[in-house]
Amino acid sequence: MEITCTAVKLTPTATGDVPVRCSKHPDHVAAGDPVHESRVGVFPVRWTTQE
Repeated sequence: MEITCTAVKLTPTATGDVPVRCSKHPDHVAAGDPVHESRVGVFPVRWTTQE
């Protein structure tokens, strides 16, 4: 089983908001890559966590 980042974002779609989870490795933010990334169907979803 592959372990991924735990960041989740609600993404608006035509049928309502869908939660998407980042598909990158768990420590990508600590390694200097602040952009989370996932897909809803064929559409890429990217976001950053504001702290």
